[in-house]
Amino acid sequence: MSERSGSGVAVPAWAGFFDGSEFAEFVAVVLGDLERRGDVAIADGVAELAMVDGQRHRLGLQNLAQLCNQVESEQWGELVREHFDRVLVSTQTHDLEAIGKDFDQVERLLKVRLYARASLGELTDSTVHRVLCDDLVAVLVYDLPDAVATVPTEVPATWPCTLDQAFELGLRNVIEQDPVELEIIEFGDDVRFDALLGESFFVTSHLLALADYLDPEPPMGAIVAVPNRHTLLLAPIVDYSILETLMAMAVLSQRRYEEGPGSLVPTLFWWRGGDLIPLPTDIGDEGVQFFPPEEFVEGCLERLTKPSAYGPN
Repeated sequence: MSERSGSGVAVPAWAGFFDGSEFAEFVAVVLGDLERRGDVAIADGVAELAMVDGQRHRLGLQNLAQLCNQVESEQWGELVREHFDRVLVSTQTHDLEAIGKDFDQVERLLKVRLYARASLGELTDSTVHRVLCDDLVAVLVYDLPDAVATVPTEVPATWPCTLDQAFELGLRNVIEQDPVELEIIEFGDDVRFDALLGESFFVTSHLLALADYLDPEPPMGAIVAVPNRHTLLLAPIVDYSILETLMAMAVLSQRRYEEGPGSLVPTLFWWRGGDLIPLPTDIGDEGVQFFPPEEFVEGCLERLTKPSAYGPN
């Protein structure tokens, strides 16, 4: 826990953009909405809700807090109510079991969505997913008109395709149905990298097709970040100037992670042939500190002694 100066109320790191009084008001609005639905307890950024119909839900609050932070507090009540209506009510209006048995529907609705591993909590063992790294997973979901629902682990066994083919289908649907916009980010004359942006919940899923955005694909791969569901940062590694680019990306990734909505991870990664290696950084008063893992030093930096034919980063 941290405390904003003068607030008198402890504010947790996941809601650090609030001051103490704002955080207290946010919690009060959330409790006011959820208590009419059932019994609720809030701890560590999660609301545990036992509804009057017997259903139990584990609801992350960071994304909702980020959404509230973007509007005036007078709008929080309506925003919170609509948010929980979507999360709690919309999936109940769809017969997910029937969808899973109808492959014609599956073919239209199936997608792959990236999640922070910690955000899934207990759902990790009951959803179809693939681990991309310690903090990030790719999950099979149904993209419904008013909700995104995870695919239970037992369902794909009934489909006329392998699990690999199911992930390929989900990714193909993302690429066809959820296009992204390319924005070039520049800092001064020497730092330049790309941002893939969009309103879709599936922008970061394009990370799984990253080779399509690298033409040609550099031998040393790229630096990437997926700070929130609407942002994918990308810089191909072409020469030693990637270190300056990396520092700028670290700052922007941390900022986009804190702003949200839909925060994933602030971490930078070394992407090479689809593999992700975390690149630890620390952002403090003295700037950005980079702690390159040995694998990155030996496999990349030590091989970038001269500018490559691809041009500067």
